[in-house]
Amino acid sequence: MSAGPDPWEEARRRTREQVQEVFAQHAPRATERVCAFCGHHAVTHWEHCSACGRSYFDRPPRLSRRARRGLLAGGGVALAALAAWAIPGLVDFSDKNAAATRRSGAAFVAAERARMKAEQRPHHGSAVSLRPAKGAGAAARVQARRQLVDRLERSITTDARTRVQQGLLSGSVPSHTDCLPLVRNQRAGDQDDLSKTTGRWSCVAVQRDVTRAGKRLGLFGLPFVASADFERFTYVWCKDNPAANASETGPTFVRLSRACLASKGRAFGTGYLETP
Repeated sequence: MSAGPDPWEEARRRTREQVQEVFAQHAPRATERVCAFCGHHAVTHWEHCSACGRSYFDRPPRLSRRARRGLLAGGGVALAALAAWAIPGLVDFSDKNAAATRRSGAAFVAAERARMKAEQRPHHGSAVSLRPAKGAGAAARVQARRQLVDRLERSITTDARTRVQQGLLSGSVPSHTDCLPLVRNQRAGDQDDLSKTTGRWSCVAVQRDVTRAGKRLGLFGLPFVASADFERFTYVWCKDNPAANASETGPTFVRLSRACLASKGRAFGTGYLETP
């Protein structure tokens, strides 16, 4: 009596067949592919070409290396031609723009100089009625001179108020004007020195006093300069735009008229040199 098939061997065979069937169902299917680089045909489920090793999913550039070099060279020539055409135009535009800027700056400077010249023009006044009689004593003469300065200060105040109200000068309307010696460290005004026939002052049309603890420390207002002829009892005043020194005057600096200071000396720095 022959023995039947081994049940364990049959079970192992069925298991192998089932495993092979599962792998066969999930294994990638082979597909016909053509390499875009070398043209090799193959039926495969692999990604890379067996002939050249490039991926079947990559695509070669549209242009060859030689064509790309030609295009780059042509582009360089085109850029050079464009630059040769455009740069002269850009330079010309830059020159025109710079010239326009210079013209605009020159026009501004000219307008500002004209404004300052008009602002600083001399204003004249007379107080002949205050002139002392011939032979008057020293006290009467000094008193008359002080009254002349008072008249000068009122004239400056009226002028400054009018110009502020017209918008020609900035700030608040001045309340009064104080005139002090033009020369620094000069204690007494020229009006008190009877040896002088001409007086000169630095004046401020006061817009407010600078005070501390009830004491006046200074004046804030519009600067003027003035001069007076003590023989004719006439006077001149001018709006002043002082500059610290000649190097800081800038292109719009306008020197005060000689009449403002009754000056006969030569111009020097921001003012005039007075001879003894």
